[in-house]
Amino acid sequence: MDRDPNSPATHADRERVTAGLREHLASGRLALSEYRACLDAVRRAGTVGELDAVSANLPGREDRDDAAGATPPRDYARHVDAPSRAGAYGPAKERRSRVSDATLNKVWLVVMSLGVLVWALVYFVK
Repeated sequence: MDRDPNSPATHADRERVTAGLREHLASGRLALSEYRACLDAVRRAGTVGELDAVSANLPGREDRDDAAGATPPRDYARHVDAPSRAGAYGPAKERRSRVSDATLNKVWLVVMSLGVLVWALVYFVK
């Protein structure tokens, strides 16, 4: 179904484009850095036309002339986002905490509750 390129992008439209990007990433046709850049463009897109522009240049699309059986040029060097060492989750500056915010909030609540309990015991029990 072709929509007007100037119509506002819906959540379903963004999900459709994001699913296509995930498929390209999983098959190796898209580098991780390119995938992240495309996701940023999907988040910023306000219209269907902007979303279509994100997926227009993806490799392996049937509507592109050079898509089927195309070979890359000789001097083509595909950029690979590989971890710096085996088992790493990416560069150190991009590592995310393995503890979620909800877990941290629960720990904080338990510690504060224990503090109040100790204070109450010391204050009221003499």
